[in-house]
Amino acid sequence: MNRVRIVCSVALSLMLLVMSPLLMAARTESDGPVPSFARRYGLSCSTCHTVFPALTEYGRLFRAKGYRLPGAEPTVAGEEPLRLGPRAGGPGAKKPSGIPWIDIPATSVASFQVTADYIYRGDEEVTNEFTGISSVGLIFGGAMGEKFSFFGNIALVEDGRFEGIDRLFLQYNQSLGLNLRVGQFEPRAIPFSNHRRLLRITPYLNGVLPIVPAQNFFGFSPNQKGIEAFGRITGPGGAGEFDYSIGLINGEPGGAFEALEDASGPVADVVHALEEAYEESGGKYDFNNSKDYYARLNYNTWLHGALSLGGFVYSGKSGFLMDPAEPESFVNDGNDFDRWGLDLRWDQENGYLSLLTSVQFFNDKLERSMLNNPSAIVTTAEAQLYILPALVPGFRYERVDVDGYPAGMATSFERYSADLLMLLASNTMLMIGTTWSGRSAPNLPLFEKFSRVALHLAF
Repeated sequence: MNRVRIVCSVALSLMLLVMSPLLMAARTESDGPVPSFARRYGLSCSTCHTVFPALTEYGRLFRAKGYRLPGAEPTVAGEEPLRLGPRAGGPGAKKPSGIPWIDIPATSVASFQVTADYIYRGDEEVTNEFTGISSVGLIFGGAMGEKFSFFGNIALVEDGRFEGIDRLFLQYNQSLGLNLRVGQFEPRAIPFSNHRRLLRITPYLNGVLPIVPAQNFFGFSPNQKGIEAFGRITGPGGAGEFDYSIGLINGEPGGAFEALEDASGPVADVVHALEEAYEESGGKYDFNNSKDYYARLNYNTWLHGALSLGGFVYSGKSGFLMDPAEPESFVNDGNDFDRWGLDLRWDQENGYLSLLTSVQFFNDKLERSMLNNPSAIVTTAEAQLYILPALVPGFRYERVDVDGYPAGMATSFERYSADLLMLLASNTMLMIGTTWSGRSAPNLPLFEKFSRVALHLAF
């Protein structure tokens, strides 16, 4: 069955590649913002973005180098650092203490992002609502000296509530071939980033899908706490490049918990029982002593456009309640699980079309339970079409095939997502989107049907 899913995924990718000339339309460069970086370097947002938050190749290199311009000196025009060490001076300056120092940016490192929504849910008693300001986020980052950099994202308001730290990490940049980051981040193991996805109506299922029968709510997104090494090296004979990453993280419940906050019935009961068990397990951020680990490798080359072929492996341990009604029955390492997958991304040569596809395998092994060991396969296919500089429609198809689930549950279900993005200005985007699922999809918030119109502003 696994081989069939892989063959189908690759066939779908090849079919889309063949069809790409039929989908082309005129397009010029467009602007998309990361305002704090644009202010510091005095560059157009289109230097690093196509339509924000999607990155160009230059933007990906800028991010990998610790938010430094590729090919530039550590100090460039527009980014004169604030001197903290012996080079600092001026009238009344004290003699340097002799302790190590790191220069910090002298210009703004922070931006705000604000989103306002109008949401329609035909199945609810109140079918449509204005959210006012649904989210306010503080994003900051920059380079400190020649080797260190930092990045953070704090969700000040999310659905009317203060959420707290989303991402926050310190990065050591030895070279493009070796970088380290430590803190709270989205692991690079994930096939496609949920933070930088272009279709905003739904998150990628492969980053947040829970395996409910195994009580496994691990998710790559929105973040994990740990340490990660990554870099880029040239391929054999100078042909192409390899991106790699390896990481060691807590493996905490991630976006799957957040995605099910509004769930009801048995699923909600399991979520609440596990939350209570986690709190009583003794760990402040992790509920067992085992740490999860992962590795990813991507090969980047040119095939009438930028082509990236990648794969990853992930191994972790999760907790399991032998009796959901008894928190004392919690076994903090009762589920020995793994995730692995293959993915492909292709950006057409003249920038008209982007295609993404992946197949990911979920395997859970319940060592102390009489339940069947559940497994799942998540297949993703997405197309983004750049019709005009400021008009980008996109469509995503996701399919979940499961095995070992309770009798009576569907063995496969699908979700569809469509977005239309319109740049009203370089830092202001109007998003119109809708999502729906097949009839066999479980009754969970991840598969609800709704439509949204949102205005997103970054400044």
